[in-house]
Amino acid sequence: MAIIKQLIGGNERAIIEKAARIMKQGGVIIFPTESSYGLGADGTNENAIKKLVAIKQQPEEKNISVIVSDLKQAKQFGIINEEAEKLVQRFMPGPLTLIVPKRQSVPGALSEKTIAFRISSNKTARELCKVLGNAITATSANLHGRPNIYSGKEVIKQFNNRVHMIIDAGELPRNQPSTIYDVENKRVLRHGPVSEQEIKQALGE
Repeated sequence: MAIIKQLIGGNERAIIEKAARIMKQGGVIIFPTESSYGLGADGTNENAIKKLVAIKQQPEEKNISVIVSDLKQAKQFGIINEEAEKLVQRFMPGPLTLIVPKRQSVPGALSEKTIAFRISSNKTARELCKVLGNAITATSANLHGRPNIYSGKEVIKQFNNRVHMIIDAGELPRNQPSTIYDVENKRVLRHGPVSEQEIKQALGE
């Protein structure tokens, strides 16, 4: 396993390319997001997702959200209606996760009928999606039922030799997790930085 300090400048691109190669080969990485560290696997690779679930020790029936690089990539995974597109354009990149019907090609290991996605405001997370050419899993890098992890040292302590690569970005800001909004059922499933009122305003309600 590689533990790599995330460096600014030329080295950062090389780190992202290495992480993308690992995910393309079915590996699982840990990477920084705008809130906490995340467990990353190729969102199209069923075996890699199952591997991630085993590492996290979480129930197989629990849905896993994804991070995408842009709206075009989101449309490869979910059916994006006019309302969803408005919310993407208004709030993303940013702390909003949308739940939409999933494409048939999306692995059942992520979810059965829907897909939850966001465009992360963390540059590393977005670049990983771009270089990989696919959505990546966005589940937090912690064992199931334990608190989110914001420290690179703590990530290494808990996941050393359990994943294929850790991108250590040091101490992350303790930002609130994203708001989760179900587009079809028009309801907030998790309250967060984007309020229900803001969502309604963006939709012209």
